[in-house]
Amino acid sequence: MNWIRKRFQRYRQLSPWDFCWRIAIEGTIVSLFAAILLGLAGAPGREMDFDPEVILVAGLIAAPIIETLLLQSLPVWLARRRNARFSTQMICSIVPWTILHALEGIQTGIAAGLIGGFYFAFTYVHWREKSRWTAYWVTALSHFIHNAIVIGLAMALGQL
Repeated sequence: MNWIRKRFQRYRQLSPWDFCWRIAIEGTIVSLFAAILLGLAGAPGREMDFDPEVILVAGLIAAPIIETLLLQSLPVWLARRRNARFSTQMICSIVPWTILHALEGIQTGIAAGLIGGFYFAFTYVHWREKSRWTAYWVTALSHFIHNAIVIGLAMALGQL
């Protein structure tokens, strides 16, 4: 468990841009790995019954902007008002994120919800110590990068 703490402590030393793209790629790899393992174990995947244009707009524009505001900014703001510790602020963001994504099934709930929620909560809470604006744009951009990779892979594999 200590190696995880050290891993994320190294992220805290990076500039916003380096942090942003590195955390997005790592979070995406870990989420995809979990989704694959869950799929192999028989957990049903997310059904993509939307037009590709809707998925592109929702996944690349709306989700990063709106979810960062409602599922990171708001819960962390509420936790900070109560003088919550770093880990508690993260939990306050992870819980609603996971619940929202779990509505799409166990595979999405764990891979996108719990794992993705952890990475985005860590991003927001870490950068919120510096600035609200930096926390917002680094988290939203990381979310955009994550979704762009996932949507690109889905398109390449003919899933969209």
